[in-house]
Amino acid sequence: MKNLFLTISLSLVAFIAGAQAQWLQPVHDFGAFSEDLGSVDATFKIVNLGNTPIRILDARATCGCTRPIVPKGEIAPGDTSQIKVTYIASGRPGRFDKKIYVKTSDNPSQQRTLTVKGTVIGSSATLASRYPVSAGPMRLKSSNAAFGEVTRGRLKTIFIEAYNMSADTLQPRLENVPDFITASINPESVAPGEQTQITLTLQTAKVPEWGVTQGNFIFCASDSVPPVPIDYFTIINEDFSRLTPGERLKAPIAEAYPTRTDLGQISIDSNIVVEFEVKNSGQSPLMVRRLQAGDSTIIDTKITTEKIKPGKKAKVTVTLDPKRATTDFISARVLIINNDPENSLLIHRITAEITK
Repeated sequence: MKNLFLTISLSLVAFIAGAQAQWLQPVHDFGAFSEDLGSVDATFKIVNLGNTPIRILDARATCGCTRPIVPKGEIAPGDTSQIKVTYIASGRPGRFDKKIYVKTSDNPSQQRTLTVKGTVIGSSATLASRYPVSAGPMRLKSSNAAFGEVTRGRLKTIFIEAYNMSADTLQPRLENVPDFITASINPESVAPGEQTQITLTLQTAKVPEWGVTQGNFIFCASDSVPPVPIDYFTIINEDFSRLTPGERLKAPIAEAYPTRTDLGQISIDSNIVVEFEVKNSGQSPLMVRRLQAGDSTIIDTKITTEKIKPGKKAKVTVTLDPKRATTDFISARVLIINNDPENSLLIHRITAEITK
């Protein structure tokens, strides 16, 4: 028993006698500060609790924006030294949490971790370039929710980043979002100088129309500022991916006769009616999902039947109002959205020169 006690005592003495490095405060929180400062510095103090000198061997940061400066020379027993860490805030608005990994000669195989963190409140120049859309106390990376072309029945998610440039914690919200878009803001409470993310998921099965669907909903940063509209845009296509080669051979074939109508010169006071035909040259019924006007001058579109049998035709009637034109030239499109897997977006063009 005495021998065991002596062995433990000698081991403890040897451990205490060895050099020991201890960091006094391994975490430095800068809090919130302006990007205009350019950079901020933190000092981390180390004390040698052992009875032999030690050295700081290396200090490595996780990115180039964080720069540690390692002191030269040894740290005598009982003495202190320090590492200076500079965080470069320019061009980096928002929250940060950076690690510095340090090795000392008392235990070179083990690395100690130091941390600098805080929130950079962006300068007006940086925010204007990174978040170009102003929304009162907040800024948005974009005010457009462009989902693009999506096959009906599938989901598509896009993200819009927002930034709180005020000195207050904000709880932004979205209003008038259509029921076919699921929207959320995370985090819901946005501290000064911090970012949040708007997540928008398009549920195509709930979109009421085929082809182009567009509109807008509202982003409210706070009750004290006017809301900002966010425009959404999508094109809902039919899913032809499951058709077999045989089904494609028997599919409908959509054709427009003619494909273009040139009205020449027309009076601005005239009411114009254009007619053309849609023919089904395939072996299955052609279903016209939607007639869509591609210009503000088109005030009405009609088709005699939305189900065109093989070898048959349907007549499309288009009514135009030249007074709605924004220039002296009309270049309008009528989109015939249908179930032809090779040409599901049939287009008829209408051109005219307006005289006054």
